[in-house]
Amino acid sequence: MSESSLETASGSSSASRGGPSSHRERRAHRIAIVSAGVGNPSTTTELARGIALKTSELLKEYGTDSDIALIELKNLSNDIAIASVSLQISPALQDALQTVQSSDAVIVASPVYKATYSGLFKSFWDIADADIVLGLPLAVVATGGSERHALVPDTAMRSLFAFMRALIVPTGVMAATGDWGSADLATHQDRVAAELAALVVADVHQNLLDSVGGKYTRTFKARVDDNADGSDASEGLDFGSSLMHLAAGGSL
Repeated sequence: MSESSLETASGSSSASRGGPSSHRERRAHRIAIVSAGVGNPSTTTELARGIALKTSELLKEYGTDSDIALIELKNLSNDIAIASVSLQISPALQDALQTVQSSDAVIVASPVYKATYSGLFKSFWDIADADIVLGLPLAVVATGGSERHALVPDTAMRSLFAFMRALIVPTGVMAATGDWGSADLATHQDRVAAELAALVVADVHQNLLDSVGGKYTRTFKARVDDNADGSDASEGLDFGSSLMHLAAGGSL
């Protein structure tokens, strides 16, 4: 990837914890980090990287390979700004979006400004297809200068990715200035990693899509294959109705 880095996090292991992966064909899994950290180095990125590395360690214990794809949005800021106003997606930005979509788990991380995630972070997800993380195991991570921001992962970030229909792990992580190096922060990172690893080895993403994927409406006009019988799910909808006119920005 031109604007992100890829690193191998773990190799194969003969030792297995006997998790669900033992009943499936072993393959390498990808963990994507999407970080809006702007520092060099970025504490936001490092917090997310720690979770990703721990997740990879756990996957190795389950007997599966993994790698980590790091997407630092600060390197794509110009491309994101252009795409936000022109809908022109650069090759580097398209590469980053494709990396997220093809991943088995995603860790999203943002610094907190005025009680919410950064504008750069939000702009990236505004550009992304609405279904880019559909059914994907996802962890929310934030950093801030004050404990006053402690609820941001579980309010602002969790609601965003619930809208995008990701499988958000139960534990969110927020690190304020005084949290670095603390046992509590390390415990939270380990817990998130265990939750992500459990969802990955259970293959919940693919199982979910195999079971109910055809029932999702992924565009305003549903795709032809959204119905099990192959019929167009949009048939019978009155796009000229007052409600549809209002939804398109008109007035009643």
